[in-house]
Amino acid sequence: MAPSKLRKAIGAVKDQTSISLAKVGSTDSLSDLEVAIVKATRHEELPPEERHVREILSLTRYSRAHVAACVTAVSRRLSRTRNWVVAAKALMLVHRLLRDGDAAYEHEVFFATRRGTRLLNMSDFRDASRSEDSWDFSAFVRTYALYLDEQLEFRMQNRRRKRRGFTYDEEEGEEEEEAAAAARALTPAKEMSNELVYSRIHHYVHILQRFLACKPTG
Repeated sequence: MAPSKLRKAIGAVKDQTSISLAKVGSTDSLSDLEVAIVKATRHEELPPEERHVREILSLTRYSRAHVAACVTAVSRRLSRTRNWVVAAKALMLVHRLLRDGDAAYEHEVFFATRRGTRLLNMSDFRDASRSEDSWDFSAFVRTYALYLDEQLEFRMQNRRRKRRGFTYDEEEGEEEEEAAAAARALTPAKEMSNELVYSRIHHYVHILQRFLACKPTG
């Protein structure tokens, strides 16, 4: 069997094993969630299937506990893999969840990353396939994760209160804070202070540079 076919076969076995473990290791709802995450991040060199992503979004909508469970499951998936396909698809899933998922995803992903969990902390990721393109694939995963992390950091800064820090216990007034952040985001540039305009420009240029750096090479 050719090395590439062998790797695909091993990847398929790993995926099926992860699915089987998820089915017996959790409650029904969480089991469905973990199975959908594995299926959305299979070893196949294809984009995540939309139906699996939609299932994850549906299972975690309006449930902070399920959002936290989803973030933990994706982090565990990333911490265990040395395959660039799985890592890239997991990051694509995180990207989609931050964009279309419950608002709680921003807080969960942000703080999970800052606690050092393997989520957007991919600076030491290395693909273990030893293929001739593995270095380029690994570099893409690291750069993509950094882009997502800094984009999320900018969004969280816009929501942060004037006083230092933010904790999960600060539920009172959280809706008012998010409404204020949304209002600031919609403020016309001509009504902003020069300092705020320069700060926004700096952040947008920096994020744009990170985005452009995600262009695959090799």
